[in-house]
Amino acid sequence: MRGKNLLLTIIFFILFLGFGLNYGQVSDVKLVIYEAPKTMRSAPDIKVKVGGRDVFVYDIPVNPHRRWLGNQEISLSSTPMCYFDFSGGRIKIEIYLNKGIKSAIVLPSVYNITPVINNNKLAFYIEEPGFYTVVFNNSPDRALHIFANPIEDNMPDKNDPNVIFVGPGEWIIEDIPLQSGQTIYISGGAVLHTTIHGIFLNNVTIRGRGIIDGSIWKSWLTPGETARVPINLRNSKGITIEGIIITNPNAWALNLYECENTIVKNVKIMTARQNGDGITIQSSRNINVSDCFVRSWDDSLVVKNYAGDSKFINFNCIQIWTDLAQSMEIGYETNKGKKDNAIISDISFRNITVLYNFHKPVISIHNSDDALVKNIYYENIIVENAFMGQGDAGENNQLIDLAVLASQWSTTKERGNIRNVYIENVKVLRGIFPPSRIIGYDEKHTVENVYVKNLEILGKKIGNLSDGKFKINPFVKNINISMDKDFPKLSLKKYDPKVVNSLQNVKSENLQIVKTPDQKEAQIPENFKIFQPIVPEKPSGENVALKKPIESNGYQDVYRERYANDGKIKSYWEGKANSYPNIIKVDLENIYKIHTIRIALNPDRIWSKRIQTLEIRYSLDGEEYKVLVPKADYTFDPLTSNIVDIKLDKPVEVRFIQIIFYANTGATGGQIGELEIYSDEPMSQ
Repeated sequence: MRGKNLLLTIIFFILFLGFGLNYGQVSDVKLVIYEAPKTMRSAPDIKVKVGGRDVFVYDIPVNPHRRWLGNQEISLSSTPMCYFDFSGGRIKIEIYLNKGIKSAIVLPSVYNITPVINNNKLAFYIEEPGFYTVVFNNSPDRALHIFANPIEDNMPDKNDPNVIFVGPGEWIIEDIPLQSGQTIYISGGAVLHTTIHGIFLNNVTIRGRGIIDGSIWKSWLTPGETARVPINLRNSKGITIEGIIITNPNAWALNLYECENTIVKNVKIMTARQNGDGITIQSSRNINVSDCFVRSWDDSLVVKNYAGDSKFINFNCIQIWTDLAQSMEIGYETNKGKKDNAIISDISFRNITVLYNFHKPVISIHNSDDALVKNIYYENIIVENAFMGQGDAGENNQLIDLAVLASQWSTTKERGNIRNVYIENVKVLRGIFPPSRIIGYDEKHTVENVYVKNLEILGKKIGNLSDGKFKINPFVKNINISMDKDFPKLSLKKYDPKVVNSLQNVKSENLQIVKTPDQKEAQIPENFKIFQPIVPEKPSGENVALKKPIESNGYQDVYRERYANDGKIKSYWEGKANSYPNIIKVDLENIYKIHTIRIALNPDRIWSKRIQTLEIRYSLDGEEYKVLVPKADYTFDPLTSNIVDIKLDKPVEVRFIQIIFYANTGATGGQIGELEIYSDEPMSQ
């Protein structure tokens, strides 16, 4: 009897210890939930609880179309998304749909999560911050994206003069021009409609848990609209971007142009409209992007050369869902700035999970200009669902596509080369068996030294070109495909579905709920109230420069000379990047006595205050030029409508006007939105 009692005591102790450890672990879980702005409507068909607490589910625009739709307004669909912060162990996720759930899968597969399904309810647990996508009933439509953040630390002081603090609520701030040394903090529970931009910055931070959303603006291709890139930084160093969510921009989502020493971490992006690239890095160096999520309707991760070279750019631990275009792209623009001996080198994509790709290649280098692209690394890539080739993808449906080729995006006449590409440990789990392609352009423009190691497609180990459905041409050299004998299976994490029902709700003392203010509509924060800009009085007489012949010594991208005097203030000319002096010349086609030269830029606040250094010369015959206005600095400020009027001491007879730009604190070249030259007394030649 004594032995029996001892045995029962031991069993009871073991059970008590097991439950104690389990409940003790859960009781230590800390949870931060963010109320949504009271102006927002939740997703209509789904509810989510985390740790027993309701979490707001946003309905985020996504794009179901698998073909380019030009400049038309697109009919979008939507998908649910929620976010929260937690730490301390396992936490239960409960999902309720307004229809029955026959099956569900939680991605990425490495989490090895087996959800418990009961009619229209689904439950599972997570034990570490990350991104979890739940696909219901074998359909990617209305998949739920869960962004489980780590709990924030080292919160910025909202009273710090170098901190721009955006609290919970729905806010409209037309644009936020950053200055060096500043931090912008977007609180969880905030939905902020804005663009954050800056040029020539040092040591800036953009962080928080809130959302930057572009839904209030039409597509940038709509006449009269402009590209309102939520985060657009140029020629800057020491940048940190962390924690925020970007949804439905009207163009690109996050753009780094000629930047250095930048960290992008735990950023979540969902785009749905034309040119909705996720993370775009142009002509930049020493950039590290990690622990991010990108669902995009254009290239998800992309590196290009628009001006200088691109070097030492690393993407690591990123989840991708590509609705249109490429997942991990280098190109097509590899030397848009026509730089001598342009290079893109030392670019790596490591530990990337592609949840879905419906359109064009997963791994791609498209050298469409004359750059040398070399030392490129794709390692530990998992493609959960490969459905490339839909819509207008045509034959550009590859898993791997390395190509030197001409395209509609080519700028240079000559082609370049691709050298030293390492592709290792790539698995395609589900979907179709995609082809791959490696092609050069001609005997002088080739692809050489490509090493593909441990490629597995739908369970088939690829040991040669034929097995992998590779297409090559004669302009390819030294292609190596190999497979390790001990190449491991997918490494799955431990998960016990029996645990989920034993998990307790998060205790009240471990719960923080961030409240949002009472609002009936999106508002402008008091500290961002926009003053009505001053519009300088129009000079007297006639603008004799309107639509007259105009030329320059170069231009940037598509911003050609004709836009400088076309009568449309939102179009503009921009001189060739980093090629001062930028010179633009207009022929008035007659001799006029002029008294005022007006140079104007787009008056929108997104065109932040800048100083342009310029000189003006004139000529009667187009050959001999004299100084009309000496070299000087001119301030363009949205508060004065970005207009500068240069009034002459007395009227001067001219036919040709030449403006020479030497510097611009707001761009890498001189800029004119509209050049107006006024005369009261026109004269015949």
